[in-house]
Amino acid sequence: MLQMNNVPFRIQSIRSASAAPQKDHELRIIYIANGGGAYYEQNRLVKTGGDSLFFLHNPTPGRVEISEESQGQVYSFTHEFIQHIPLVHELSMFGAEHMSSAILVGSPVKQEVELILQKISAEYESERHYRLDIIRDYLKIIVRHISRSMHQQQQSWSASRKTGMVRQFLQLLDQQYTALKKVTHYAEKLHVTSNHLNTTLKDITGITASEHIRRRVISEAKLLALHRENYSMKEIAYHLGFEDKSHFSKYFKNASGKNFTNYKKELAMEA
Repeated sequence: MLQMNNVPFRIQSIRSASAAPQKDHELRIIYIANGGGAYYEQNRLVKTGGDSLFFLHNPTPGRVEISEESQGQVYSFTHEFIQHIPLVHELSMFGAEHMSSAILVGSPVKQEVELILQKISAEYESERHYRLDIIRDYLKIIVRHISRSMHQQQQSWSASRKTGMVRQFLQLLDQQYTALKKVTHYAEKLHVTSNHLNTTLKDITGITASEHIRRRVISEAKLLALHRENYSMKEIAYHLGFEDKSHFSKYFKNASGKNFTNYKKELAMEA
């Protein structure tokens, strides 16, 4: 099973997750197998029975209530793991418009998502190579399924200029973070100023464009270090687009506050 001190993803029982502190900007998928629950939508309490599925991004405490007898699982993804998936932010804004941080996933999408969650669980329990990459890809598919099912409801906000810019930036970042590491690079491609891009990202996602870039590079470096232990620092630096390992080492220390060599040693001790 994955060691959780450095891995930005975990699966817990509903009871264990309820007792754990919520992290900022965390995404949670809650599956209630039996029992019951409720969530707030437009300040109205909506009750649900067993076999319910909730999607929450940056959830507000108390927006979802789960009965004590309920059983199920909670899939938690930190901001570091999901921050480069554009549709996560769109679904978060959809929830905000409806005065709720929770989205109840309905049929037939729920069945599709449940099947993918089973695959995520299998990867989580495995010791196979690239399992974190695969889990992240599965999460992208889940988010796309949910977004597509809500397409008609999203039309009022998804076409806005700000939302479109965020989507374009995050897509560019996911494709070109190894080559482009400055806000000016992305601002030029989006035909806006760096200040405007930073401000827009801050307003919608909670962090600036420059912080998104740093987190994207660092999260990938940590994933490479985690499950490709035989990669040297030089090889990881090359994979991430740095000219040499000293440049990468300085970037990692400035962005994460940790020395990369010491970080890899910590991983080796936990393995």
